[in-house]
Amino acid sequence: MKMLAENPLLALRWLLLLGMAVIFTAANSYFLAAGNIFALGESFALLGLVALGLALTMLAGEFDLSGGAMVAVSGLIMLKCGADNAVLGLLAALAFGGLVGLFNGIVTLKLGVSSLVTTLGVMILLSGFAVWLEGGQAVNFENYDLTDAFNMDWFGVLSPRSVITIVLFVVTGLMLAFTRMGRDIIAAGSHRKAAGMAGADVRGAVVTTFVLSGLFAALAGALLAITLGRASSTFGANLLLQGASAAILGGVALSGGVGRPFGVAIGVLVLAVLNNGLGLIGASSPAILLLNGGVLLIAVLAGGAPATWLRARLA
Repeated sequence: MKMLAENPLLALRWLLLLGMAVIFTAANSYFLAAGNIFALGESFALLGLVALGLALTMLAGEFDLSGGAMVAVSGLIMLKCGADNAVLGLLAALAFGGLVGLFNGIVTLKLGVSSLVTTLGVMILLSGFAVWLEGGQAVNFENYDLTDAFNMDWFGVLSPRSVITIVLFVVTGLMLAFTRMGRDIIAAGSHRKAAGMAGADVRGAVVTTFVLSGLFAALAGALLAITLGRASSTFGANLLLQGASAAILGGVALSGGVGRPFGVAIGVLVLAVLNNGLGLIGASSPAILLLNGGVLLIAVLAGGAPATWLRARLA
């Protein structure tokens, strides 16, 4: 009861998930089949990593627009550098993601440029770089054994990608809750100036969020390329808006300082279930976009007066 009083929208998000599951199961019994649960896990893995990285920058009071484009570039780097050695390709993709994140953080803090402007420019650069890397033709991965391994199901419903993503959500949540870096990240988004005067390393915390955002997006792209056995400059095209939607649905405040990885995971699940279920019942693309926007708008509106009323009733 105390948890609900502190975060009343948590129960509402769970009810939304349950309601959608009931509706989509009634509309198409395949929704709860093992194969579809596996597909939901794959969607969670891709969107979850991008949303988690973006949420960290939002917690610190910043915003990273480059995550979607990073997915495309890192996938291409993974396959081009990992044709003969997959580990080398993965390390190259992660190194690139981390360095781009470091660049975003340094430019934002050292030069005082808005993170929106900085990462928008980087997003455009990455999009062009992805097209150049692709070279006008598909980039395929011929390590079929590794691709098969990443398409293997665990317990019938989990994939290696989804397990990796779940582990990273847990580790990130523990980092925010129990480490000084985690507290500094939240302080940077809540009261940056006051926290800095009190001795918090807010500048280092902000840079760390950008580095982690780059790493998570790069990992998402690399794992996607391995799983599909190919990479394209179009990968990640819609992930930025979906990642932001998932973070906001999960309770991350645009003003910074508020939010938890657990909430972000729920936000990702809401969107994954919504899109998957609508696809199963044959909804059109415009209808899917409209309903995605509607769910996000309802979540934002519910965070105002209704949440205050519910918090008072549960206290």
